Amino acid sequence: MRSALNAWLRAFVCVSVCLFSSVTAFASSSFSSPALSLPADIYKEERERFLAVEKKLLTYSKRRLDQLDDEIYALADYPLYPYLLRLKLDRTISIRNKREVAQFLQDFNGQPVSYGLRYKWLNYLASRDYQGTFLDHYREGMGAKLTCTALNYRLDQGDSEQDVLARVDGLWLHGESQPDECDPLFAKWKKAGKMTPNSVIGRIEIAAKAGNRRIIPYLKRQLPTNQQYIADAWLQVTKDASRVRQSRLFPLKNKPYEVNILVWAIEKLAWRNPDLAAEVFENYNANGLFSNAQQHVMRRAIALSYTIDRLPQAQEWLQKADVDGASDDVKLWHVAHLLRVKQWQQVVDVINSAPSHLQQEENYRYWKARALEALGQTMQATVLYSELAQERHYYGFMASAHIGATPNLSHVPAPKNAQAMQSVANTPATKRALEFFRLQRNTEARREWFYLLANLPESKVTDAGILAYEWGLYDQAISSFARSGYWNDVERRFPLAFNDVFTEKSQAHNISKSLAMAIARRESSFRTDAISSVGATGLMQLMPGTAKYVAQQKVTRSALFNANDNIEYGVQYLRYLMDKLNNNPVLVSASYNAGWRKVLEWLPQNEALPVDIWIENIPYKETRAYVKAVMAYQHIYDQQLGSNENIFPQLTQDMIPSAEAVSTHPVTGTLQLAPK
Repeated sequence: MRSALNAWLRAFVCVSVCLFSSVTAFASSSFSSPALSLPADIYKEERERFLAVEKKLLTYSKRRLDQLDDEIYALADYPLYPYLLRLKLDRTISIRNKREVAQFLQDFNGQPVSYGLRYKWLNYLASRDYQGTFLDHYREGMGAKLTCTALNYRLDQGDSEQDVLARVDGLWLHGESQPDECDPLFAKWKKAGKMTPNSVIGRIEIAAKAGNRRIIPYLKRQLPTNQQYIADAWLQVTKDASRVRQSRLFPLKNKPYEVNILVWAIEKLAWRNPDLAAEVFENYNANGLFSNAQQHVMRRAIALSYTIDRLPQAQEWLQKADVDGASDDVKLWHVAHLLRVKQWQQVVDVINSAPSHLQQEENYRYWKARALEALGQTMQATVLYSELAQERHYYGFMASAHIGATPNLSHVPAPKNAQAMQSVANTPATKRALEFFRLQRNTEARREWFYLLANLPESKVTDAGILAYEWGLYDQAISSFARSGYWNDVERRFPLAFNDVFTEKSQAHNISKSLAMAIARRESSFRTDAISSVGATGLMQLMPGTAKYVAQQKVTRSALFNANDNIEYGVQYLRYLMDKLNNNPVLVSASYNAGWRKVLEWLPQNEALPVDIWIENIPYKETRAYVKAVMAYQHIYDQQLGSNENIFPQLTQDMIPSAEAVSTHPVTGTLQLAPK
């Protein structure tokens, strides 16, 4: 028993603390500039008592927990008091204290402290078959298991079977196997005649598109014999999309169902083998099988696959795909392709053919100006450039460089309202967030801050952003300004966070400080404890393997949560990329996002390309946006740092070299883009 409790304690404390034990963003002013200016710490004594009571709640036996009530209630005025109540409920959850649970869920409904408690409570009630109490506390949207449990209980309690079974359709149409609790419902649903061939085929389609082939054989058995081939066709094309060309799979006896399979498979095939996809598409389309919307889907995939792979069929298929009703990205890639082959008049024509709302977007206005300039229509180009140059974004900064203007940051500080800021500071959610920040429990702190922003009057969200900035909570400041939509406070949206560290590390490794800060701003918004879905960690979002490579030693995750270490390894990695890519900041930023090997694959094949055209042709949407953002952020940080640097005039002149410039390093044998 004691060992189990100790293990639980370690797990709980680690979730709350271990991951962030090395985080210094909120604990050490030596790593940030300006220094933290948190309000006076009026809860120091209460915080120590909170930690002591919390530890007792985690370690005492359940029988002894009631002895802690006086200590808990003595902290009723402390911001984190509700978390002690929650912890005790977690330890003592039982039908005997259902009133306490109900009261807690009512008092703290929607607040972060209540997250997960209702789910835990309902699972407890279901495990002991307390039907009435379960139904009293169940709420919609709590997942398939609890929803099916609630519907089963409603039937047991005498609710109308017709009303209950009407809710089953949404549970059935799911790509994964549903929990066992749903089986009795599905049986009744089927017996009532609601499991129609259409509903079964609908679920087969969802499962196939989700990549869950395991349940298709089961679903096939639910179909009439003369429709079971539809399940077989889905199964075959999900294993290999090229099987779509096997006409025996598509006898066209149930055309609507079969056409759905054909469209999905041809679209998938296009990304791997556009030639075969085009052939199959043309063969079936000749029979008039596809609607206009379905044709758009397949033509888009074929056209974009040819374009991204820089194949000669790109122009033909872009013309076929770029028609009324097509996705906006078809037009975007049509323009990108024409830029790459320098068909300037066609660039203008394609942009002019776009819907008016697209023509007003900054990218189309910039490329129209570029094309007009290339066609010798300088005056018209200058007018467009001049309009764009008033805007604060990548295209506006590029436009400025084309006309020799200084990029316009349009910095308008949000006005400070001391009374409004104090009002925000006094809200319970703000106090809870601040206490968690002082405890270096940053996940819980951010949870409270997001709750604060979601519940503040819209007029006060900007005040919350100013408050966070002045407290040195930079990522919260950035998120607050994003939520309020106050974009023009450049200084607070692009804070000089960890300024001293960036200065030291960038100088040590001869890296542009503004580039390093721009990447950190884009990667994490200066969150030292950020972790991506793929495991990139810390302020500069480094993969552990990358950090190990540049450090030439094992690097712990806790080290990557340390701002000083993370910036050190991040800047070292930038130096490595600079050396490999001939000090080209565009290629380096693309490589930081997508990997340098992939970026070398994207180099133009036969001749160098202007930087802006190459960026527009980056195959990955995420990387295209990333590079544009980092280049713009670098200029903003140059200005924030008081530098006269402006990278954009150089970007308008630079060329991205062709793949012929790639060589092999004479010592390491690895590929590089550097002078031979």
